[in-house]
Amino acid sequence: MFKKSENKEKVANILLVDDVSENIFALEKLLAGEGRNFLKATSGKAALKLAYSNEIALILLDVQMPEMNGFEVAEILKSNKKTEGISIIFVTAISKEQKYVLKGYETGAVDYLFKPLDIEITKAKVNTYLRLYHQQKELGTQNIVLENLASLVDNSMDITCIFALDTFKIEEINFTVKTLLGYEPADVIDTSLLDYFHSEDVSETKKIIQEELGNNSDIFVFENRMKCKDGSEKWMRWKLVVKNNKCFANGADITIRKQAEKKLSENLASLVRINKELSEAKRVAEASVKIKQDFMANMSHEIRTPMNAIIGFTNLVLKTELNEEQRSSLQSVKISGENLIVIINDILDFSKIEAGKMSIESSEFDLKILLYELMKLQKQSAEDKKISLVLKVEEKVPARVIGDSVRLNQILLNLLSNAIKFTGEGKVELDVRVLNETEKEVNLQLTVEDSGIGIPSDKLSDIFESFTQAKGDTTRKYGGTGLGLTIVKKLVTLMKGDIKVLSEPEKGSKFIVTLCLPKGTSESKQVKEIDEAKDIQLGKLSILLAEDNELNQILAKRVLNNFGCEVDIAENGKIALEKFAKKNYDIILMDIMMPEMDGIEATKKIRQEFPLPKKNVPILAMTAFIFTESSDNKYLEAGMDDYILKPFNPDKLKQKIAKLVQNRE
Repeated sequence: MFKKSENKEKVANILLVDDVSENIFALEKLLAGEGRNFLKATSGKAALKLAYSNEIALILLDVQMPEMNGFEVAEILKSNKKTEGISIIFVTAISKEQKYVLKGYETGAVDYLFKPLDIEITKAKVNTYLRLYHQQKELGTQNIVLENLASLVDNSMDITCIFALDTFKIEEINFTVKTLLGYEPADVIDTSLLDYFHSEDVSETKKIIQEELGNNSDIFVFENRMKCKDGSEKWMRWKLVVKNNKCFANGADITIRKQAEKKLSENLASLVRINKELSEAKRVAEASVKIKQDFMANMSHEIRTPMNAIIGFTNLVLKTELNEEQRSSLQSVKISGENLIVIINDILDFSKIEAGKMSIESSEFDLKILLYELMKLQKQSAEDKKISLVLKVEEKVPARVIGDSVRLNQILLNLLSNAIKFTGEGKVELDVRVLNETEKEVNLQLTVEDSGIGIPSDKLSDIFESFTQAKGDTTRKYGGTGLGLTIVKKLVTLMKGDIKVLSEPEKGSKFIVTLCLPKGTSESKQVKEIDEAKDIQLGKLSILLAEDNELNQILAKRVLNNFGCEVDIAENGKIALEKFAKKNYDIILMDIMMPEMDGIEATKKIRQEFPLPKKNVPILAMTAFIFTESSDNKYLEAGMDDYILKPFNPDKLKQKIAKLVQNRE
């Protein structure tokens, strides 16, 4: 045990007692030296007083003194506990007869000095007794330390013992063995330490100790289990110190730590198992999502492909001479087909959003053109129901903003379509105004208000929920999936905007969308828009149609022939490349899903492998396959210039062809 060393100089008090001051002075001069302090008394009473109030190392006591002689002083000193251990040397001039000397020793003297004093003998005796004093004092200090250490060991929370290296026999042990293990210390002495090790640990522990001893290790540590008297067990951490063929061992109870480690290990094992299960569940979930996505994509393709033929051929027939009954029937077919496409679009958009595949783009666009085009698109539906369709745009609404024009168009189209659908008479109004603006952005409020059937107050909180409509008979009466407003709500949220509804039954509804959009940086361009399909003349364009479905081949060829175009057909991408290599075309209409080589791969080969200017031919994707893991931009990324969804609107197709061919001129 480390202890700070004490550097104090050892000073011994020597008490000189003589009734003659000259004798005291002579003794002090004779015995003076380093580390000595002299106390002086000329009477017995004065000597006792000094002895009681100071720590005295040695007394040189004159025998013959008035009032109280030296023998009497010595007897009093020896009778007091505080002073009984002080060494006393009698200094006397009386006879050296044996009876006087014995009397001195009987009273407690350790030695005699006879007057006249022999200087060397006097010095030698004083030096000897002072040395004995210092030795006794040091032993006393060591005894105190040993007693303190013994107390620490006995009261320690650890087991401390000494055992023989060859037999492991315990020679000493503290009382903690009873506290920790329940054994009486007396019963443990002379037994083997190995007897208290757990039976499964005895061999291994003995091996560890013997190996360490074989390696001449002075200090080593190990852990094992100990048997308690009551049959239980405790984990101990032992530290062994080898000295003089004895082993000093200190054992600390680490049972709680071991239990915590075991619990932690079990928890870690449980976490590993749970993580493995979660990983498997994630894999299954991802596989399930993939299956769902693939199913939705295939469903889209499989439904849109025949619907393209149904709606397309219906449009072609409607342009021929028909009687009223035939025209009415075909109009019903067309409306039903278009309604089915709306339902499919809702389901696909909802699935995209739920799968987290719906992304919001950010690009500059002309907001006012978007609004005017939107109203133009809904104009016929409103006129068919004799509803007034009104657009109000506040003058300070900026022409160009930055955001996702496709999704904004989808939001407003859905709200306007709903408003027209649920309005029997009156009007539907789209009002766009600025709530506030800064130099860089504008906070817009877009309100769609109708005079339709309205929504009961108890249903207002539910209308944005999936597959929900205001009344139970709404679906039967008006149709729809109940997903439109859910999609609108989610799109608005994705655009970091807000939507709320105000409504009163039989008086109409008001849907209010607020969006914060950055302002556009470029000036509004006056672009000559290709508007009315009837005004577009394509002329005898040479068109390559890559399409594997026979009905869609026939439909597309008839539509394109009606535009005045010449059409070559390729049943897949591979054949399309072969025909393109032999002939120049003004534009290619490329289906996406085809056998042998799909439209994307064929497009990449055209862009990468053909020379200029042939490789820059306009390519318009025609697809019924819109629900994919990648974004809707995948067609453009492959090198296509634009895409149109099946079933396609002939007028829309005509506009896109004209725009692409015009841009390449």
